[in-house]
Amino acid sequence: MAGRREVRSHIRLARGFLETCSIRGDANEFDLRNALSRSYYALFHMCHAWLAMKNVPLTKRRPHEALIREIRNKRGKEFGDRLDGFWRLRKRADYDEPEIFGGDDDWDRHRLVTQDSLGRMEAEFESYATEVEGSVRRS
Repeated sequence: MAGRREVRSHIRLARGFLETCSIRGDANEFDLRNALSRSYYALFHMCHAWLAMKNVPLTKRRPHEALIREIRNKRGKEFGDRLDGFWRLRKRADYDEPEIFGGDDDWDRHRLVTQDSLGRMEAEFESYATEVEGSVRRS
């Protein structure tokens, strides 16, 4: 396995970002955008940890496209495709789409849709975390 220090560092960042992704009942547009972005970066760092655990060199994990490609190669097409979808959602939330929420003011609906996306990202995150954190504990 790659250096335990690197793997642990990615786990720490991943867990830290994940803790910032909760949605309050009064969350506004920027709270929702931030939660989508931070949840992607939580998953991103857990994927880095997983690939590092599999001895994939850092040069094959940078930039995002390379990380997605390596996940697709090492974990499977469906995992790579989901990660790619979450990356695209993060990009939309951060800057590509000013009207990501459809340009209306139905914030209750937007909160629910965002919460659903966060739940899917967190489930994906945990599928990696179980394996990575278990490996770190055993080593």
